[in-house]
Amino acid sequence: MEKPAAEALSEQAAAWFARLHSADVTPEDRVAFDLWMEAPHNAVAYARAEATWERAERLRATPLRAAARSRPGAAPLWTRRAAAIGVLALGGVAGWRWFNAHEVFETALGERKRAALIDGSIVELNTGSRLEVDFSGKLRAVRLLAGEALFQVAKDTTRPFVVAAGEAQVRAIGTAFNVRLREHLVEVTVTEGVVQIGGKQADPVASPRLARNLAAGQGAVVGPGAVAEVSLNPEALQRRVAWCDGVIELRGETLEQAVAEFNRYRTAKLVVGDPELAGVRIGGTFGVLEADKFLGALRSGFNVRTVEGAGGTIYLLPAA
Repeated sequence: MEKPAAEALSEQAAAWFARLHSADVTPEDRVAFDLWMEAPHNAVAYARAEATWERAERLRATPLRAAARSRPGAAPLWTRRAAAIGVLALGGVAGWRWFNAHEVFETALGERKRAALIDGSIVELNTGSRLEVDFSGKLRAVRLLAGEALFQVAKDTTRPFVVAAGEAQVRAIGTAFNVRLREHLVEVTVTEGVVQIGGKQADPVASPRLARNLAAGQGAVVGPGAVAEVSLNPEALQRRVAWCDGVIELRGETLEQAVAEFNRYRTAKLVVGDPELAGVRIGGTFGVLEADKFLGALRSGFNVRTVEGAGGTIYLLPAA
């Protein structure tokens, strides 16, 4: 059962408080925390976590603490209880230790989101995406259930960061890469560092020798029983991650491919209504929500007319 949003946010705030006050906090943690604090509701949740902790500290200074000290072994117990008070008030002990975090991130159709994970990693979610994060084991385990995500992974050589998506398993220590779930395959793009990638039969954690290494500027497509590497020039690499800047870059894609990209962000779909148009090559840069601008370019430069159907569906047909 998924936790209420307010409870999950409170646990995130408590976990950040614990991380920032731990001995092994890193500069990357602080950068990730600053990004997380940019959201006003996150800042409010963190202020509440600090206030709760301060109240717990004041409780520790009361006569009850002195009385507890008079009993052998009681003071450490009270200290542990006082340390837990803030987190219990915020929704549970589970969020107190950053490595026990379990979170779910998702975006609606047409929405994009940037979030900081408890380990300091940054994830950007594209439209219609769902991501589950589980740091309760020896791995920083992430599962992409739908859509597309770009990961900027905080370095931690003791706990590999592993993303499972469809048939693909991607392992990274400190790097940046994009994962997209398509209908019949998974598309991986490496923008920084090196990752190990394999299918379900070549788990990069359980069987690292069976996995393949991909460096920045390389990609791969993963399907059932197959991993195919792809070399990407700078332009192709930029097109694959252009969505992070809110744009769709078309450099010779077919009209059918272009329409599929815009439809990722639309409830009312675009439909190529004539097979002769499907293979027309398109170029240009458009905002992910600028389908109207795209359609205008088609009408003015490609001899295409548009017809609106039921539910706002727009059919693309040859001009009369």
